[in-house]
Amino acid sequence: MSAMNQYSDKTKTAKNHLGAALAGLIIAAALLAGCNSEDAKNITNDTRTLAGHASESLGNAQLATRVNSVLVQRKGIDMSGLHVETKDGVVTISGHVRNQQEKKLVVETVDGTRGVDKVVASDLRIAP
Repeated sequence: MSAMNQYSDKTKTAKNHLGAALAGLIIAAALLAGCNSEDAKNITNDTRTLAGHASESLGNAQLATRVNSVLVQRKGIDMSGLHVETKDGVVTISGHVRNQQEKKLVVETVDGTRGVDKVVASDLRIAP
């Protein structure tokens, strides 16, 4: 899968989560009219949780897109063997690079990307 497709798919997934959250909000509002106070409270809490998850997914997808974009543009990095995952500011890079210099460049580039709090590259291997 190409780098462009990887983060394109993550953005689509995040948009789907956001759409689901919005649909949940609409349904919750409609249901609140005919519910007792305890049911209304439960629906409200569930809707907030769903919206929070959608927002988190969108934030993770945006960071993954940013990291992939920076890596694609960086001279000396071959994205074909890399896989990037993000969660709450932590970027996990896996796959393979050609040599130690490329590995160092990948880690430094990702670490310098806005929004990245930590880089995990324990599964980033140098190809034989």
